Order: sequence, then C-alpha cells, then structure tokens
Amino acid sequence: MDPQRTRDFVDAAADTGSIPALMEFVKVPSTSPLFDPEWETNGLIRKAYTILLDWATAQNVAGFSYEILSNPHEADLLYLEVQASSPGLPTVLMYGHMDKQPAFTGWHDFCGATNPAIKENRLYGRGAADDGYSITTAMLSVKACQEQHQPHGRVVMVLETEEESGSPHLIDNINRIKDRIGTPSLIVCLDSGAMTYDRLWLTSSLRGVVAFDFKVEILQNGVHSGDASGIVPSSFRIMRQLLSRIEDAETGRIKLDFLHSPLEPKVYGDMADVCGLIGWSFIKSFPFVEGAQAMERDLVENMLNRAWRPTLSVVGANGLPEAASAGNVLRPSTTLRLSIRLPPRINSSEAFEKIKEVLTTDVPYGAKVEISRVGKGNGWAMNNPRKWLEDAYQEASNEFYGNKALYMGEGGSIPFMGSLQEIYPEADFLVIGVLGPESNAHGPNEMLDIPYYKKLTCCVAHMLATHAHQH
Repeated sequence: MDPQRTRDFVDAAADTGSIPALMEFVKVPSTSPLFDPEWETNGLIRKAYTILLDWATAQNVAGFSYEILSNPHEADLLYLEVQASSPGLPTVLMYGHMDKQPAFTGWHDFCGATNPAIKENRLYGRGAADDGYSITTAMLSVKACQEQHQPHGRVVMVLETEEESGSPHLIDNINRIKDRIGTPSLIVCLDSGAMTYDRLWLTSSLRGVVAFDFKVEILQNGVHSGDASGIVPSSFRIMRQLLSRIEDAETGRIKLDFLHSPLEPKVYGDMADVCGLIGWSFIKSFPFVEGAQAMERDLVENMLNRAWRPTLSVVGANGLPEAASAGNVLRPSTTLRLSIRLPPRINSSEAFEKIKEVLTTDVPYGAKVEISRVGKGNGWAMNNPRKWLEDAYQEASNEFYGNKALYMGEGGSIPFMGSLQEIYPEADFLVIGVLGPESNAHGPNEMLDIPYYKKLTCCVAHMLATHAHQH
C-alpha cells in the first residue's frame, strides 16, 4: 500500500466521519447490563451502537453486511462481515465491544461522561476509546485497502455489548456462529492499550480477573455504638481480618500462593527492555496526589506487578452511610465488591473457589459471610507470532509512527482472548488498542488520543493488505 495515501484517507475519513460519529455515540447514556437494571427496556445500548452501525453502513465498503444477533435476556451481539476482495483469501476475525462503564465522578469542567469534547487533539467522553472506536478502525482499515485496490481477506467482526459485564454469553454465542465465522488465520483484538503514543504497542499478555461481592454480617440490625462497641465486634474489623488472609496490607502483595505463577526469565527481560526505553513516563501519567508514589521504587517491579502479578482492589461498598449522615451506630454488616487481577495463566474459576474457601473458613466471632461472584475471566499469553506478522507490524509502526513496535504485558483483562486461543489454536493474534497514558478507561476523563487512533487504523490497514499478500 501507498502509506501516504493510507494516511490521507484515514485522516480525512476520521475528521469528517468517524470522530463525529463517536461523539454522538458518547452522548448516549448507555451502560453495560451489569450496571443498568433497565437495559432490556430502555433501549440505550441499542441506541448507542446503532449510531456506529449507521456510520459503518454509510462507508459503502464493498461486500459489507451485518446482523444483530439477539437472544432472550441477553445483550445483543453484532456480527459484521466483509467479503474477501477475491476468492480463496483467508479470514480475519476482529473483536471489539459497544457497551460502556458507568459515568463515575471527577470529570473536567469542559467535558463529561456523556458530554464529549475535543481538546488538544483528544476526544473526551465515556466509551469512545473503550471501545467504540473499534468498529471505526475495522471499517476504515478495510476501506483503505479497497481505496487502493489492495487485496484483503474476508473480514468478520464480532462486537459484543456486555464486555464490561464480564462477557457472560459471548463464548456460547461464538460457538453458535462458529460455522459462519469459519477458521480465521488472523485474530485482531481492538480493545487493548499502549504505554506511549509514539509507536505501535503489541499486547503480549493479559491478566485474568475474578470479581465478587463479599459480605460480613454480625447483627440483625444496627445498634447504638455506645451500648454495643466493645461487646459486638465491628463487621468492618472482621472484614479487615479476613482480607488480611489474602493481601499483605503493608506491601499489597497477595499472600495466597495459588494466585501466583512463576515469572519466566524472558518476561522479566522483555519488561526490563521496555522500562529502559520508556522510563517512568507511563507510571507518572497516573493522577497521583501531590507527594504520593507508586507501590515499588523499582520501575521493573512496578510494571511486573501490573502485568504478571495478582492484585486486590476494593471497587465498591454497601452498608456504609455517607459520612455526613452517619450516626453513632454499630452497623449490622459490611459488603465490599472486590476485584482480584490474576496472572495470565491462572484459571479464574479454580481461583474463585479457593478464595471463597479462604474467606469462609473459621470466620472470626462466628460472623456470617456471603460470597457472590459477579464476574470472572482467564488471562492470556501470546504465542510466538509468525514472521510475516512480526515483519508487518514492525513495518507499519516504523512507517506511521516513526518508531519500532514494542510488546507490552497489559494489566487489564479481555477474557475472550484466552477462549479464542483455545477455539482457534493455529491463528495468529494481534492484540492492540488506544488506551494509552491518561486515557483513563473506566474512570473520569476517559479520552481517545486522536493522532494515535488514526495511526493505529493505518497500521491495521497495512497488516490486512500484508496478510492477504501472504496467501
């Protein structure tokens, strides 16, 4: 492909079409089913993705069609297909999602979760970077090939609308349409991140996750703290005791050996190479309060914590009144929602059952403990890519970013990748995305770095054409 023609096409198509469409997508106050009990009746998820489907249809991509796959009480699955430019070319499977996280608080004055704004070449708003852009990159990369009469294989894109809810129905749906998908030789996931915006970053691993509600109950109802404290143990203190079985509060290290996996020397070496190149810039991009610092003083250890070690986060709570309205009452119970990130090769189902046993055995003071799982997913580790693919993304990164591509271990989870690797063991994987420094997916001020997004789309177009030429 002619790189300059690709660049010019993507720049124009993004500025006049995909960026405005993404802004309209952001405006819809839709959230993933897990966070919206009325999702089946309010139609917000469908309203949001229809904006991008209409944009995709308007691109007049030759051979394009789509279908909305619906099952009772399940969020929709979008199946998009572009016929191969000529018979006999292989299939490329692309993945993205159209659902969003809740709004959260703390947005800049000039933007909001559903109030998109562009400032300094960054599009702010919920859902554009995670992961609405994925359909636009997929469609524009195919269209770029067609504009230059370059070959491309058959492209199948699966867009789910419950990824942020843990993808509870995705694998069953994939198995239902497995014959339609065929046997892809290349799988492109457009839901990952980048450590810097100066090059293409290839995700080499993803952590798994298990999330659950953890409730400790000691009383049938609240009682006066003056009467009861010193006699009735605090549910919060019991919670702290139980959590200390999992996590060392001083260091953040997970104590349970079954949640760790050995670090291979290559993993450590690759991480050290990346850290030597980017320094502390990635870590400094987090919005620490003044005087705060990272968990480790060693850069490589911080990055290994992020990508290859388990961590525990408290992401929600029940039973705790707002401070302004809290009386002197010993509360009957405390509930925390916990998210435990797992190393790439740990089985999340087995991990959950063992964690549950740890938290419910020999509970202090005979308190009642309830554990309710809300989500899980296995991690993923990349197999060695074929030479043509490695050459292609290095060529693309050098051409469109001016720097070589690098690998990164991603701290987040895309459970679908591990499942896909089991279903299609012979396929090459290309796991990439736009969630770089300050993109802040899931939190306030989520943003899409527009220049990086455009260059990533150009890279995907280059790799589609190269993939077709290999066959």
